[in-house]
Amino acid sequence: MSSPTRLLSVLALAVALLQGCGSSNPYQGLTASELFQRAQTAYDAEDYDEAIRALDRLFLSFAGFDEAEEARMMLADAHFQNEDYILARSEYNRFLSRYPTSTRAPVAALGTCQALVQLSPIPQRDQEYTREAMDTCGNVAVDYQGSEQAAVAGSMAEEMREKLAQKVFLNGEFYQRRELWDSAIQYYEILLQSYPDSEFAPRALKGIIEANQAVGYDDLAEEARERLLQDYPDSPAAQEVRANGESVDGDAVG
Repeated sequence: MSSPTRLLSVLALAVALLQGCGSSNPYQGLTASELFQRAQTAYDAEDYDEAIRALDRLFLSFAGFDEAEEARMMLADAHFQNEDYILARSEYNRFLSRYPTSTRAPVAALGTCQALVQLSPIPQRDQEYTREAMDTCGNVAVDYQGSEQAAVAGSMAEEMREKLAQKVFLNGEFYQRRELWDSAIQYYEILLQSYPDSEFAPRALKGIIEANQAVGYDDLAEEARERLLQDYPDSPAAQEVRANGESVDGDAVG
């Protein structure tokens, strides 16, 4: 085959490939409204991958369109439903930065909070996302006070706070099991200082009682016991200590 003939063949093949690629693009020739409707239909059918693809194409192909605000929220929701929580958080934040006065702003803010809650790991792991979730959800509760979203966010902020308290308690328990009493007491004290309203606070005081007893600091153990019975009288930890019927020095307690 001569060089000109070979060149023509290569060009023909390239054109064919380009035409093939173009014909395989399901979004080619669609208007912004048609792309949005395609994304909406996919989302309603819970085909979130297709909804995301259509929305990404929509934002890429059209600088501005009538349904931009609704499409931006749908993209964030689609990522959330697809359990892509990092991308969901990013899209909710993008919505808030572009439409801060929108009536959907509280929904987007709650979405950011919920995405971070989903990213929060089990208590035994690093709690960076949990701390961020607590702060973010707390801010949503304050910024949109009185709304349904604020109430949900406030509850989630408290849930994250309890998880952080549990993390500190587990650290104290870890050292207590290994009879590293000073380290155990240190973590229990941190918990009491940082999360005094947590359900783990009375358990931390009980741990302090037991650790001080183990090293012979009966006066400190008795001080912790009195604090437990005074500050958390109805807690299971207080009931257990009260059921023993004695102070740490052996005197009967009424």
